[in-house]
Amino acid sequence: MFEEVILTEDNMEDVAKYVGRRLTGKVAAIPTDTSYGLAANAYDKVGVDKVFSIKARERSKVFSVFVSSVEMIRSMCIVDEIAEGFLEILPECLTLILKVKEPGKFAPGIVSPEGKIGVRLPPHRFPPLLAREVGAPITATSANISGEPPIYTPKLLKEKLTGIDIIVNGGDLPPTPPSTVVDVTRSPPVVLRVGPVSPQEIRRRLKIDVLVQV
Repeated sequence: MFEEVILTEDNMEDVAKYVGRRLTGKVAAIPTDTSYGLAANAYDKVGVDKVFSIKARERSKVFSVFVSSVEMIRSMCIVDEIAEGFLEILPECLTLILKVKEPGKFAPGIVSPEGKIGVRLPPHRFPPLLAREVGAPITATSANISGEPPIYTPKLLKEKLTGIDIIVNGGDLPPTPPSTVVDVTRSPPVVLRVGPVSPQEIRRRLKIDVLVQV
């Protein structure tokens, strides 16, 4: 049985504290800038394993993470001049693929065999607040069975998924495509998935070339 917490613009910090204290070994469904997502402490093997189980996802497909700040990205990832340019336009609906400094700190299923991680600092306030309260990055994967459409309403969350410990009910979310994914470890950077932030916008804002994986 899950616990449900109502989220409003006024109580975000309080809800983040409440959920953050209860997330050890548990999974919370949370509103994000795209759809509802499944959040577990990215260092916590038990929690991350639960996310895989809830989604019925192949273990070879790693999860991206939400972070609390640009400073958290710098502390856990290798950031060169190009990557720094991307950090300067955050928060944004972007997933940045970077190399991690200490892959062994993370639960299995977060860092790729090449030592890469997907990091997100989104425009929605709640995921970074929760990561701050947890004191660690949290999983940033959509709250759905793998291969099924994203979920934008608490009602569908309750109907479709089992095993969630906490539902943070932020109401119905406006349907938004998944984030744009950019591999910043490659030169020039490569857009692996086109989302709300277009390759043209990246080129315009950062004054750099990016390739698009077909």
